Amino acid sequence: MRSLKAKTPASRKESIYNAACEVLPAIAYGDAAGLPVEAMSAEQISENYGRITELQAPSDHPFFSGSARGTVSDDTQLSLAVAESLIRTGGFSLKSLAAGHVAAYRQTPRTAEGVPCGWGGSTVKAVERMISGVSPRESGEKGKAGNGVVMKMAPLVVWQVLGEVDKRTRRGQYDLLTNMTHNSEIARICTRLHGEVLSALLEGRTVSEAANRSIRTLAVNGFSKESELLHRAVYNPCQIDEELVERYAAGKSGTDYGFYVPETLAMAYDIFLGVSGDMQAAVYRAVNLGGDSDSTASIVAAMIACQSGGAYKEPPDMESVQGIEQLRTVSTQLAEAALRRTVKLG
Repeated sequence: MRSLKAKTPASRKESIYNAACEVLPAIAYGDAAGLPVEAMSAEQISENYGRITELQAPSDHPFFSGSARGTVSDDTQLSLAVAESLIRTGGFSLKSLAAGHVAAYRQTPRTAEGVPCGWGGSTVKAVERMISGVSPRESGEKGKAGNGVVMKMAPLVVWQVLGEVDKRTRRGQYDLLTNMTHNSEIARICTRLHGEVLSALLEGRTVSEAANRSIRTLAVNGFSKESELLHRAVYNPCQIDEELVERYAAGKSGTDYGFYVPETLAMAYDIFLGVSGDMQAAVYRAVNLGGDSDSTASIVAAMIACQSGGAYKEPPDMESVQGIEQLRTVSTQLAEAALRRTVKLG
């Protein structure tokens, strides 16, 4: 890694750089691992697969049947779109991010109803508004709180931290990215929360330290149930899979099992804090829990990439992930582009 004068110590800077180089492959592995059982319950997964410990072909997925193991979906596509926008423009540009989302939308195979395979409804409607000419500042689905923002924001966060973007600017960018597709207060709070958590992991701080403020903000804004759910996950994480299943089984913990953004983050944080940085173990805890398994697994994988400084042990079937070499290349380009920004500022 090149040497440079920076506010961040050299060893930490190198760790963040390495995390940026590995974040897209990590996201894609989690996405590919969880896609085959997306929307299944833990009980259904156990009945159909036993315990999953490696990549499977998504033969049971309604939109991806017949696809090879390692197939990825919107979690990877939109994370890649965010990364490529940052590289292309040399920084945060809502116009460029919107164009990247539109391009991904147009390139994605369609269902029989004409909907991009695997994409969330709020993101689809927002992108269609942007195609029709609506500004990305006004295109978001009002009141919606799916997890379509937090699943794709890790490339932005590694860019911000490596590029030493100040915290106030980071939060403003989180809000703009959120409003583009999910225009609700709870979505904005959760995006800020996850941005703080990923930043903390990159900077060597703890999840609990980073999450406390946003968890309290949820309660103050009337989301007491969601605040309690996240507080429990962060401060009393489950140690065994059976506890996870009991805590997050469909109908017990929130709306739309695993697809509601506070619940997605609670599941991801609970899983992450219950393992010791083992990528494969963490990803498959998320996969076997079910719900929005590809998003939860990809979020957990990105967290491990950030915490480990990119030095996670790759699962043995990593090479089976769709487009893995392109993802490695773009991740490295993202790290280099963020580093160039720091050099210019210095």
